[in-house]
Amino acid sequence: MSLHKLHTLTHNNAVFSAAFSRDGLQLATASLDNLIKIWRTEDGGLIRTLKGHGDGVAFVGYLADGRLVSASLDKSVRIWSAEGVLKANLAGHAEYLSCAAVAAEGIRIASGGFDKTVRLWSADSESIQAVFTGHEANVQAVAFTGDGKRLASGGDDNSIRLWDCEERQLLKKLAGHAAAVEALVFAPKTGLLYSAGADGRIRIWNESGEQVADIDSQSPKVKSLAISSDGKLLASGGLDGVIRLWKTGNVLEEIAAERAHRNTIYGLAFSPTADRLASAGFDRTIFVWRLAGG
Repeated sequence: MSLHKLHTLTHNNAVFSAAFSRDGLQLATASLDNLIKIWRTEDGGLIRTLKGHGDGVAFVGYLADGRLVSASLDKSVRIWSAEGVLKANLAGHAEYLSCAAVAAEGIRIASGGFDKTVRLWSADSESIQAVFTGHEANVQAVAFTGDGKRLASGGDDNSIRLWDCEERQLLKKLAGHAAAVEALVFAPKTGLLYSAGADGRIRIWNESGEQVADIDSQSPKVKSLAISSDGKLLASGGLDGVIRLWKTGNVLEEIAAERAHRNTIYGLAFSPTADRLASAGFDRTIFVWRLAGG
């Protein structure tokens, strides 16, 4: 498999996150320049810029109904209409908000921050549903299962915690990483959890929370993971600016490596049809790639 660069997009500061709309027609990007930009996937043209956050934007993602969710170092989570109109400003974190996630189904949003908490929100009621505590340091990554019923969080305490979003309680604490956990993603069909971070390892956990694999990512530090909608491809990016594509399973097989950015890759996102990949970097650029081969 190979990656072919289609578009080069830019912000005025480091880019932390990228997400395709559910129909694949738009790409949203979030940056340390406090802005969210919405681009056309087809030609890379800028559609609109969303302003309002008072500090860098760490996350952007689309809800199933087309609304956009952003999370910022200004400690807020914001919900925007599909047309870019601000609809809600959710506050509660006491320190920098460093990560967030939206459920593939339903209306759940999760956020994590330097206050060591994970917060669960409802996009419909625009209110807090739960505050999960237990991490002993900054929370750096959160991820939902495909059905949105469970949530994983990871952070600078080197641990992963699994939460039940229905019962709003801790299910299990996972240990294994030798340094901060900075990226998490669930496989959409198998329920496997992929984790990575500052130890340069990608670990795979089954639904019971048991580690089934420990893989050298080939990067000194992994900052981002993304998985395709069919669960067959995993992308990783990190400190070395290299995108790596992996064939998934109980083990990972590296099938492509592309030196993409001048430095750290903070965000990766597959298009819904898994024929496009977006990468976001500290070098202020977003690249949109076409995936070719198999």
